Amino acid sequence: MKFGAQFYTLRKRATTPAELEICFAEMHKIGYEVAQMSGICKMDPYELRDMSQKYELPITVTHSPLDRILNDTKALIEEHKIYGCPVIGLGSMPNENRTVEGTREFLKMIERPMKEINDAGLAFAYHNHSFEFDNNGGTDIYDILVEEAPELNFIMDTYWFRHGERDIMKYIKELGGKRMTNIHFKDMKNDPKGPICPCGEGVIDFKPIIELCDKVGVKYALVEQDNAPDLGDEFAQMKTSFVNTFPLFK
Repeated sequence: MKFGAQFYTLRKRATTPAELEICFAEMHKIGYEVAQMSGICKMDPYELRDMSQKYELPITVTHSPLDRILNDTKALIEEHKIYGCPVIGLGSMPNENRTVEGTREFLKMIERPMKEINDAGLAFAYHNHSFEFDNNGGTDIYDILVEEAPELNFIMDTYWFRHGERDIMKYIKELGGKRMTNIHFKDMKNDPKGPICPCGEGVIDFKPIIELCDKVGVKYALVEQDNAPDLGDEFAQMKTSFVNTFPLFK
């Protein structure tokens, strides 16, 4: 499994192509091996491909806007093919769909674009928060996503699983490398439901997660720290996560 940087962490330092290149350079310097694009500036796909190749940070997954997934599917697919990214991800479902009935409506909504994405040889993946684990009459809507949409892939978020008091290891075993090639490494400062912090400075033990991900075929772990822009130097925080966590991959 390779260790990567989720550029959403760096979004406030990636508002122009020139700033984005600095982010690529810094993540390469730290030692990250792959990258996820999310929340960055608008970028020509060929230029983004060249930048990722220059700094040896292949793009393994994105978070793409739902509007583009639904209404600009073909162009989105072509862009991902240009920069060699195999997974089109969605950061979350709309607020109005966050019920059992609404989740099933959401699955109908994404059925056509998901088929187009899959037919093009790519995968479509959903990133969780913790609302998916709220009790909805005894049914977690995350389980609806898993059980009722077998073509749907996932980007597990370790912080939000912990926040939602769900078993990370159980779902890694269930989704394995077949329906999950990317996982977000995000730590929680303290229980219960503490704030996000750099990996290795909180309560989540990443070593058994890494070992199980390796065993079942998850390919990429990407550090995401949503609140990094509010806590100071994002590059320093990403370095802390790398220094604390990368040795566990050995």
